Amino acid sequence: MRVLTPKRAPKQRAEIARRMFVQRFPGVDVQAYSVTELRGMEGLRVPAKYAELGEQYGVTWKGRNYDKSNWNLADNINRALSTANASLYALCAAVLCSLGYLPSLGFVHDAGTLPFIYDVADLYKEITSFPAAFQSMRQDPNDKGDLVRTLLKERVEQEKLLQRIPKDMEELFA
Repeated sequence: MRVLTPKRAPKQRAEIARRMFVQRFPGVDVQAYSVTELRGMEGLRVPAKYAELGEQYGVTWKGRNYDKSNWNLADNINRALSTANASLYALCAAVLCSLGYLPSLGFVHDAGTLPFIYDVADLYKEITSFPAAFQSMRQDPNDKGDLVRTLLKERVEQEKLLQRIPKDMEELFA
């Protein structure tokens, strides 16, 4: 694994962030974009993905809207997304910490105490937590979290995430 040296750290961090975006934007030359521009692209892609999943699963999608301080203000799909994402963050944290990675050293995200956890979870949300949330709402629009967590677990197992994350991290830092 390469070590980030103080002199080269910003360039190395940007390179690793770009490698992360390659997975999310296949076929796009990410070298042509700054990390800020890539974040903006991601900011456009995710709402489009939510709308696509809403249509695919027959779930009304009005946008990502939730208030951390008042869970009850969010609609059911937003609560399902938050539940699934929080569970995915916990899984990523367990795997990454067991491998010796620092949760606080992010490459795309850079604030808070868990930016690397968010960076890595973002690599897998489209194949795990997003579809689990929308599928749970199709099956039970009043799910309080049990179904979405069960569906997320199934997707994590299907995608072999516990085996995949370590391999992906090794490739990322090669």
